[in-house]
Amino acid sequence: MIEILNLTQNFGKKNALDCISLMLKSGEVVALIGENGAGKSTLMRIICGYIKSTSGSIHIFGNNIETNRIEALQHIGYVPEISSLYGDMTVFDFLKWIAGLWNIADFNEVIANAASQMQILDVLADKIETLSKGYKKRVEIAAAILHNPDILILDEPTDGLDPNQKQHIRNFMKSFAKKNLVLVSTHVLEDAEIANRILMLSHGKLIGNMPMKDFKKISQTGNLNDAFRILSSAKKEKK
Repeated sequence: MIEILNLTQNFGKKNALDCISLMLKSGEVVALIGENGAGKSTLMRIICGYIKSTSGSIHIFGNNIETNRIEALQHIGYVPEISSLYGDMTVFDFLKWIAGLWNIADFNEVIANAASQMQILDVLADKIETLSKGYKKRVEIAAAILHNPDILILDEPTDGLDPNQKQHIRNFMKSFAKKNLVLVSTHVLEDAEIANRILMLSHGKLIGNMPMKDFKKISQTGNLNDAFRILSSAKKEKK
């Protein structure tokens, strides 16, 4: 579970996040949507402890991300938008290295399980630099789930992938979220269709936090793109 209270992030004079409060629970895929620069990646990085917020607080399963950092981060698996892989390592060696960071003793079994879920067993001996973008993304997700996290945070996980690769990752997210929480950021609204809940950011403000069915009702068509445009327009008119 993630509890966020009055979260604000300033970069100089720019207000990247403006007093955001929300609570997310296990058993859901939550889609974080918004225009470029809305604050989606910033919010994810603060939740994952990469950035210290200007003000406000985040608790992960009751652990404050700043005062109980290690305890909080043990619950999280994170895949950033920009690749964090080492190209000169084989897939197996990279996953073994990640397993070592988590002090996982039975790493062979754990790696095999994660590799099976992400359908990368056939490339475990290959160097990462030789892999396609789709395989690299699946390696990153496999690394993020090695320690069996309760929360999986994915920043644009299907960007640039082919339709089959996108569908595999979507199916995995739905399966993983049956017992855990998946928070996924995407600018492709079609990718948000699998979500149970929508969070919509605009210029650092949380302007939408609702179940998917309620988000679709915003437009008469039930189309996500239409709902997004209507909610964005309504926010601009209030300014």
